[in-house]
Amino acid sequence: MNKPVIACLEASAAARSVCDYAAWAAATLGAPLALLHMLAEVDRPDVMIGETSLTAQLGEVEAERRRLRMAQGQALLAECAARLKPSGYEKAQQLQKQGSPAEILQELTETRLLVLGDDGARHPVGSPLESLIRLHRGTVLAVPETFTAPSRALFAYDASMECRKHLARLTASPLLYGMECHIVMVNGNATALQDAFEALHKAGIQVQAFMLEGTSVADSLCRHAQAHNIDLIVMGAWGHSQRRRYFIGRHAADMLFRRRLPLMLLR
Repeated sequence: MNKPVIACLEASAAARSVCDYAAWAAATLGAPLALLHMLAEVDRPDVMIGETSLTAQLGEVEAERRRLRMAQGQALLAECAARLKPSGYEKAQQLQKQGSPAEILQELTETRLLVLGDDGARHPVGSPLESLIRLHRGTVLAVPETFTAPSRALFAYDASMECRKHLARLTASPLLYGMECHIVMVNGNATALQDAFEALHKAGIQVQAFMLEGTSVADSLCRHAQAHNIDLIVMGAWGHSQRRRYFIGRHAADMLFRRRLPLMLLR
């Protein structure tokens, strides 16, 4: 079964970018593409003794608001589907699901990649973007408001067991083929970095290895990305530190906060 790339859409400035990055990812990975609009459930008004008419009116207002949100979501799906037609996705699947984000994302077990827009939060912890990343158990791509087709990627490597699994996945994936890949370690082990470099090189990926030093992993990665015109950052969602922030590793959470580039978090 060929798992789809799913663009998670909402009425925001990032919607078009989410579409474009999802289409790029689907084409790169050879995967089908689906567009998703999540319709959050609305609490029903409390029934008040002696105020049944007011309760009924509130119910009607909430029902109308729900109808309008549903119509807005359907219009957004149609607009994005039309946007993708020139790219060859004339039959991108359109999904509108109602429920809590946790319930909806729990259904998306057969997903190759979930593409999310940047919600502009000043800090990721507790933001809608961070919450969706935390709830989804698969790989996610968090994107900025402007699309640039990636041609130069940075893979943040820490030689942990989990990261070695990600390395093996990348050597077997078409994601990095045709791109220039920088494999980067911060305060790491030169032998481990060389081994990872050779694995990517043997897989036919154009790769360069860099050992960085710094007190902040996220700052070091961001400086390298800026200096080398990186346009995609790839890293594990889990940290190798014992202290974890929610279900996202400390370094991943810091990158989510600091980066201005598309960030792919592998699980």
